[in-house]
Amino acid sequence: MKFALWGFQSDGEIKKYVLEILDKLTDDGHAVFMLDTFAEQTEITRPDVNIIQENDIPADADFIISVGGDGTLLSAAQAVMRTPIPILGINLGSLGFLTSLERDWRAGLDSILKGHYHIEERMVLNCRLEFEDGTEETLWALNDVVIERADIFNLLALEVRVGEQLLNRYLCDGLILSSPTGSTAYALSAGGPIIDPNVEAVLITPISPHTLSVRPVVTTGENNIYISLSNPDGHAHLHIDGKNTRQIDSSLRIRVRPSSYRIELVVMPENTFYNKLRKKLNWGQRSS
Repeated sequence: MKFALWGFQSDGEIKKYVLEILDKLTDDGHAVFMLDTFAEQTEITRPDVNIIQENDIPADADFIISVGGDGTLLSAAQAVMRTPIPILGINLGSLGFLTSLERDWRAGLDSILKGHYHIEERMVLNCRLEFEDGTEETLWALNDVVIERADIFNLLALEVRVGEQLLNRYLCDGLILSSPTGSTAYALSAGGPIIDPNVEAVLITPISPHTLSVRPVVTTGENNIYISLSNPDGHAHLHIDGKNTRQIDSSLRIRVRPSSYRIELVVMPENTFYNKLRKKLNWGQRSS
C-alpha cells in the first residue's frame, strides 16, 4: 500500500510519533511518501521515505495520514480537494472532531491495514469571488467560509441572499457559512446547531449580531448563497477553513454553494459521529 504522511508543524511529541509511524509502515513493507516541509520540520532524512512536494502526492495513494489536529487535517483536505484520496487523521491536538485515531494509534492502524474501517464522504463548500471586472476566483472549504470585520471599531454590514430571495441585511462582527462538517467548529462556538454530516446543507451563522433576534439559519444547499458588503467603504477578511485569507470589499460578491467535490475521511466502526459528539463534548457526564 501507499501512504502519504502530512503535517505542517513539529515539536518533540509530533516528531516521536512520526518516527514511530514511519517505522511501522516501512517495517510492514508499505511505500511511504512525506511532505517535504513536514520532513524538514521533523528532521526526517531516510532512504525508505520518499520526500515530495504538495503537488506531487501520488494519485494512487491509498491514504493520507494527517498527523496533528483538526487544523492539520483541514490543510490535508485542501491538498486533495480534486483527488479523492482518503484521509486518516491521527489526533495530537486537543479536540479532534475530524480525526479517527488518538495518541494510542497502533491498534487502530493495525485494524485499518486489515480493512476494518469505512469511508465517510464529507460535503465541501464552493466559494466563488465575483469581481467587478468580471474575473472570478474559486476556493473550496471542508469546514467553513468566514467573513470577519477588518475594522475593530465598526460593525460589518452584509447583505445575504439565498437564491433570489433576500435573507437578511446583517450588522455584525462577521458571518460563518459552514458545511455540516464545519457545524462543530467555529459555528458551534457562535451558537449554531450541530448538523449530521450526511445532510446536504449550508449553515449561516452570524457572529455577534447587533440584533438579538437574529439567529443561525440552515439552508438546503439547493440554492446559491450570495453575500456582499452593503457599506461602499466596508472592508473585511475572508477565511477559508481558517486559512487562505483574502482582503475583500464592496467591489465583489461572494457566492457559496455545495461543491461537487467530496472529501473522504477514514472512520473506525466504533468511532461514529454521534459517539464522537458524546465523547468530545462530554455529554452525559456530571460536572464535579
